[in-house]
Amino acid sequence: MSLSVPAPDVSNDHALAAESDPWSPTPPTAGSSAQLALAGLGLVLLGVLIYQAGPRQLAQHLYVLGWWAPVIFLPYALSSALDAAGWRATFVHFRPALWLLYLARLAGEALNSITPTAYLGGEPVKAFVLQRFGIPLTEGATSVILAKTALTIAQIAFVVFGVALFLIRRDAGVATVPTVVGLVLAGIGVAAILVVLQRRGLVAFVARATRCLFPRARLAARLAKRAPEIDRRLRSFYGARPRAAAASVAFHFAGWITGAAEVFAIMMLIGHPVGVGDAIVIEALAQPARLAGIFVPGTLGVQEAGGMVIFGLLGLPPELGLAMMLLKRVREVGFNLLGIGLLTRLRPHPAAS
Repeated sequence: MSLSVPAPDVSNDHALAAESDPWSPTPPTAGSSAQLALAGLGLVLLGVLIYQAGPRQLAQHLYVLGWWAPVIFLPYALSSALDAAGWRATFVHFRPALWLLYLARLAGEALNSITPTAYLGGEPVKAFVLQRFGIPLTEGATSVILAKTALTIAQIAFVVFGVALFLIRRDAGVATVPTVVGLVLAGIGVAAILVVLQRRGLVAFVARATRCLFPRARLAARLAKRAPEIDRRLRSFYGARPRAAAASVAFHFAGWITGAAEVFAIMMLIGHPVGVGDAIVIEALAQPARLAGIFVPGTLGVQEAGGMVIFGLLGLPPELGLAMMLLKRVREVGFNLLGIGLLTRLRPHPAAS
């Protein structure tokens, strides 16, 4: 790994990390009980879906994979590499190696996937992992915010693209153009709001709100001190590096397209191939379905139900949608285990903190 540009003073960053180790155990809370209850409901829902679809029929679909099963892991591996490249485009003073960002993403995304935190719980961990390799926490946190914004904008564009293909496929007629135009304008509006808020001190506002809600939290106080610097870096990036921002969005959009390639590969391997357009539609419509389950750990059950609904809308057997989502779940579990394993390896040593 090669890191260019002399590192700025990071004493405050190390002090912050020392008091905010994201790997430290936390006592059970009422929120933990609610999460367990939601996870239980998700498991029940998944069981009901499998029962309705027919366990034997599902097993037949999955059995067809045979020795080709490892192939389902390849598209996501490529998608993660593209997302890591998109993240790398947001760095200004450092150019971390792509492999480091790839591993940091796997670790953070594992937490995003298994915790009901609206896919945000693992984002701070990414910055902490980078700090272990010499990147200041402020620089890492800024890049994480920028990359998450670019990922969200690319996701919106991908969903709009998928909805447009779906309407064309359904031959929606005169309703297609105004619907797509409306979605495009809404997407542009959301993207503009995200950027404008960041250029107007969003991090400082969130830090102040957090400090009001948790006045005794030392981490909230220290983050409030670092927030102005992060906001300054965000404003500087959007003002001085629009091409880098666009490149980040483009890499992330390519990552979403690769997600559609995963659908295409799975359906082909289980003997029920779909067209490229349908694969894009399925992956695009799956995003709102996952969003509906953001407070359920791992979107358990919700993701699978969404797959069945989407396949039904496309005139495909719903049980195929469930089979595909279950295979996605297998891939997800595999990468989550890898990410959690990386977390245990990348945990800062006490002496380093």
